[in-house]
Amino acid sequence: MYRSVKNAYFTLLLSFFVLLGCQKNKVIGEFVKTPSPLSITRELEDSGMFVFGHMKVPEIAANPEGKTVELAVAIFKCRADSVSQDPLVLCAGGPGLSNIDDFVPGLVGGLGNLFLNTRDVVIIESRGLKYSKPYLNVPGFEQLQLSLLEKNLTADQTINMYLDTLQVAYDRFTAQGIDLSAINSLEISNEIAYVMEQLGYEHFSMFGTSYGTEVVQYMLMNHADRLNSVVLNGTMDISLGGYHMHTSLIEILESLFDTIEADPIYSEAYPNLKKRFLEKISELNVKPETIQIKYLKNEQEYDVKLNGNRIAVWLFHQMYNNTQIQLSIHKIVNGDFSEIIASPGIIFPIPEFSTGLSLSVFLSETSDIKPENIPLDNEYAELIKGTSLSMFGPYFWRQAYKVWPVKSREAIKPIKTNVPILMLGGKFDYLCRPSYAKQFAAHQENAYLYLFDDVAHSPVDKGSCAIMMLKEFFDNPGKAPDSSCMEEFEYKMLLPE
Repeated sequence: MYRSVKNAYFTLLLSFFVLLGCQKNKVIGEFVKTPSPLSITRELEDSGMFVFGHMKVPEIAANPEGKTVELAVAIFKCRADSVSQDPLVLCAGGPGLSNIDDFVPGLVGGLGNLFLNTRDVVIIESRGLKYSKPYLNVPGFEQLQLSLLEKNLTADQTINMYLDTLQVAYDRFTAQGIDLSAINSLEISNEIAYVMEQLGYEHFSMFGTSYGTEVVQYMLMNHADRLNSVVLNGTMDISLGGYHMHTSLIEILESLFDTIEADPIYSEAYPNLKKRFLEKISELNVKPETIQIKYLKNEQEYDVKLNGNRIAVWLFHQMYNNTQIQLSIHKIVNGDFSEIIASPGIIFPIPEFSTGLSLSVFLSETSDIKPENIPLDNEYAELIKGTSLSMFGPYFWRQAYKVWPVKSREAIKPIKTNVPILMLGGKFDYLCRPSYAKQFAAHQENAYLYLFDDVAHSPVDKGSCAIMMLKEFFDNPGKAPDSSCMEEFEYKMLLPE
């Protein structure tokens, strides 16, 4: 009897200390330093100029006492003896790409020389990404994609196999207590505001590229009082979400083919390009070519059945940066696949991509897909289905919603602010259309918009011009940056050799 009472006492005491320890480990808002997972930062860490760690933040900002998620945070310290400017927060694209992997290597190198002489730079790994918890990578998905490379399946057959894998992942995540409806742009913006406050940064500036511009726009919507200035590189239309992805693709290609047909020189160089391209897509879907392509992640070569669907996926990715799409299409219709072999893009899986985050974000924004968002009653139907193997676009999302149900986001409030905004875009951007950038800038009190000729999705990835413009703007957001370097960007449609 005594022993059982004594054992019960010690069990209770042990439980108390275990509970106390758990509570201590769950301190919300505390930045806990941990060793950086990136070897390139070791020297900076040792010198105290780079700090890596984690912070628990509310899963739902409106419920600060509820469940938490754990974010990785990387901080580059200002190199000067005294900080003269508020910090800069960086947001990558995707959604699904690691902010830390995207930005840290550049800041260790040359970009650090530009930005770290006057300010700290903070990189917050969003919920769902590689270095945060939960990490919403879908186990087995990469292997599935690789296993399908040697097969010639229809788009719908491939999508059904994707959905089976996604259903298993969704069930596992939800069984772990992960609220996938809390993985959205609103909460990602809220967590940035929260982390910066906990770190002691009352005000800061932000840079966002592609999907990152959506996060920045949510910051402008709900936390504008915290922002000194922002730069948007390839501005997304957050009111549209991804509803327009198929229709925009068709519009851009139609415009390209019409331009070629209207010019005698181009129409002779690219005869019947539209008809021959769409016929090639159909032909390869029936009788694909087998080519060998190296996957850079593992340095292995794969036999790839190059069907029309994979051509469509490749083209979808190419249009992010290739302003001479007519040349690429010309080669394909003539049986030259050298560009695809040299740069296969998302024919292969994107390594360590957070598929779960990407789906949760996009599906929360496209829960009401209508027939007009998926125009399958025209000659581009096979192309649309093929691009859907990238897991982007309404055709895929409409089906994915059945196995990955998340709550729809709330209605978007109009954004109008006096925060200084620099907007950089490409005139050939089919995803983040220049028309939206113009519309958005027109409703702001202090916005500067620059559209680069001969650039598609991201001016910042096209050399030093845009980088120096945003550096000048962050240093002095009260005036427009010097844009004279943009004169070097001149588009001319090239002819086949």
